[in-house]
Amino acid sequence: MSFPWIRTAASAALIALVTTGCGGSAETAGENKPPVTTPATARAGTPVTPTPTPAAGLESLPVRTIMQKTREASLAATSLRMRGTITDTTGPMTFDITLATGGGSGTFTVAGASYSVRAIGRTVYLQLSESAIRAQAKADKSSPAETAEIVRQLKNKWIKLSKVDKDTQEMVDLVTPGKFFATMFSEDGTATAAPPRKVSARMVDGIRCVGLTDDGAALWIDTSTGRLVRMTEGKNRFSFSDYGKVPAPKAPAKSQVLDGKAMGL
Repeated sequence: MSFPWIRTAASAALIALVTTGCGGSAETAGENKPPVTTPATARAGTPVTPTPTPAAGLESLPVRTIMQKTREASLAATSLRMRGTITDTTGPMTFDITLATGGGSGTFTVAGASYSVRAIGRTVYLQLSESAIRAQAKADKSSPAETAEIVRQLKNKWIKLSKVDKDTQEMVDLVTPGKFFATMFSEDGTATAAPPRKVSARMVDGIRCVGLTDDGAALWIDTSTGRLVRMTEGKNRFSFSDYGKVPAPKAPAKSQVLDGKAMGL
């Protein structure tokens, strides 16, 4: 079988970036097919080393059972941190997201321009870095004077969106653990699809994990908890940490908030 989870997560993150007005279309992102790599190609600085003597744990279970336990552990998560890189035809996008019950936040960076989203319930705030503001002004062919004024108004400010449309809801779902994992596992085929290949336990990001690989994609799963530690597919990388330790975000100070309705947002 193939892993729909990684592709769905990548698509959701790209949709969130597109919603900010920077990046390619969702169709273009979906058509990109990154080159296949092996599970051993971990992100730089975090080697994946085999464990000499595996202890009894999740790795001793059948593949389908591991997949089901991973699904259950993920859906039960109340908070966590997710970081990584997604590469599409426009280049790499890095992201750092905290997911928590009742709200979450995330920052996406492309070509030095950062876009941040903060969701508290159904209230969504959006912030653009100065580089992002200037990039958007350039795309709009604003004059130097106009650009300076836009930067003055938006720098270090949060835009409170006045409506939550379909695209905005994608951003909210991306920073809400239950919704995020429900989307990832919506195509659950653990009972009927051909199982992936199990890889012997090894240390990943300092945690003993068992691997499941298929069609260039890999999941690394904590052998003691069943939680996801890392997902990879081609150049796409997701790492998961700080389960149960991430606090829900707080609303920005009123002095930092701009009314999105006046901007048509």
